[in-house]
Amino acid sequence: MRSVFADLHIHIGWANGRPVKITASRNLTLASLLQETAPLKGLDIIGVVDAGTTPVMTELMQMISAGELRTHPRGGFIAPNGVMLLAGCEVETREGIHVIIYLPDLDSLHKYQKYMRSRVKNQELSTQHCQASIVELMNLAHLLEGLFCPAHAFTPHKGFYGMLSPSFKSFLGRKASQIRALELGLSSDTDLADTINETRQFTFLSNSDAHSAGNVGREYNLLRVAELSFDEFRRAIYEEEGRRVLANYGMDPLLGKYHRSYCPHCELIVTEEAPVLRCPSCGNDKLVMGVYDRIVQIQDRSEPAHPVGRPPYHYRVPLISLPGVGPTTYGKMIRLLGNEIEILEKASPDDIARVAGENTAHLIMQMRVGRLPITPGGGGVYGKVQTSNCDQ
Repeated sequence: MRSVFADLHIHIGWANGRPVKITASRNLTLASLLQETAPLKGLDIIGVVDAGTTPVMTELMQMISAGELRTHPRGGFIAPNGVMLLAGCEVETREGIHVIIYLPDLDSLHKYQKYMRSRVKNQELSTQHCQASIVELMNLAHLLEGLFCPAHAFTPHKGFYGMLSPSFKSFLGRKASQIRALELGLSSDTDLADTINETRQFTFLSNSDAHSAGNVGREYNLLRVAELSFDEFRRAIYEEEGRRVLANYGMDPLLGKYHRSYCPHCELIVTEEAPVLRCPSCGNDKLVMGVYDRIVQIQDRSEPAHPVGRPPYHYRVPLISLPGVGPTTYGKMIRLLGNEIEILEKASPDDIARVAGENTAHLIMQMRVGRLPITPGGGGVYGKVQTSNCDQ
């Protein structure tokens, strides 16, 4: 068995000479992600969720033909540097929520494309609205021997809990028991999610939903697997024969840009006791509901009740987002100390202090054992680490 780091929700901007995800950087490509970004971040597995588009499929096949990727006999795609590409397809269901279907190989991707041909308007672009329900897409994932995962489940924009329903069971009935993986999203964490009874059945994933190279790995997971393959990833989600998610590493929910409710009329991020459903300043009841406010509204208990074996959730701030870490310091740290995860998780405080200064070393050590003080985000604006209140 080995322990590997995985970010399983990444968008590329460009493939085979064409745009794939309009809001993603065109400089983030399959090649740059595999050869440059993943090693820089310290990731062993990258989940590209645009793999169901025609440009990405074409480029995948070209890279395999050129020897830049090889197919694993038990699913997944392996680069010469050892990084595994996990093929995912993010799509918007008929109900309006985002889900990801992870698929093992080219054959299943071709069958996915064939299914979507009459159900989406444009197969060249990622995350399209499709004429298929949640249940129909769950069935598709099962037929293709893939894995179904609701994406950023608590966010107000396209998250199941955030904008559709307070319960999978009430919405899907017995079908809900077939869902095993759940992506928390940037504004939630394990403690918040486990105040809802039905989440006990889910394996939580913390992923970046990155649209640029800089945001890759801002959230990640530690998996215990026997090898890098789709089959081992699936077994880790189902906790089979010792495979499992060992830990989730994610941004503090306070940093999330949808953490608290927001009034678009007076541009106020609320601070009152949750849930806030009406603007305390102007009385507007058309708020963008924050993740925290929504969870408080639908939770079954005020304190989390973690199922036995729930992996720990470690709060992390991306290295470049730490106060005092500018591009020059960041580059020096990478050059002398290793990749980002190595620095955040393993580098000694003395080594960090020698390269980046005592304050940066202190912040990273404080982060490893707890939470940094945060000014909460909301209304599409990320929170920030407070520089004046960090323990010294």
